[in-house]
Amino acid sequence: MASLSTNKADVEYAVMMTVLNFHSEFMKSGYSHVDVQWSTDLIHVTLTRNGSVPAEARLAQSEEGRALLRQVHEALFTSCQAELMQRIETVMDRKVRTMVTSLDPVSGRSHIAVYLQDVPRPPTYPNVSPPLGRADADYHKD
Repeated sequence: MASLSTNKADVEYAVMMTVLNFHSEFMKSGYSHVDVQWSTDLIHVTLTRNGSVPAEARLAQSEEGRALLRQVHEALFTSCQAELMQRIETVMDRKVRTMVTSLDPVSGRSHIAVYLQDVPRPPTYPNVSPPLGRADADYHKD
C-alpha cells in the first residue's frame, strides 16, 4: 500500500480504516472521530468515542477509577495488539517496532502511537535468481 506514488492522505486513510476495523472487531468500540498523523517512523492515532459508557463515566469521577480504566484499556489493547500490528504492517509495508496506547478516561479519547522500523522492508522479487558472475572468493584472493 505505502509506495512512493501513494500520497500521505491515502496512507493515513488506510491506517484510519485499519484501526477503526480493529477497534470494531476486537474492542467493540465505536468512535465519532479518528485523527491519524503519519511521519517517517511514527503513526499517531487519536480516537474519540461516540459517547461515554455510563459505568465508565462514573468510574472516571475518581482518581482510582481513572487509573483502573487506563489499566483495563491497556490490558485489552495489549491482549490483541499483535493483530493490529500485523494489519498495520500490511498497510504500511513496513514492520512495526512497537505500539503503545493511552486513554484519557474523562474525555474518552484514546491514543495509539505506532513506531515503525527505521527502514522499509526490502522488496521481494519472486522467481529471480542471483546475478551470474565470479564467486565472492574471487574478489578476496590473497
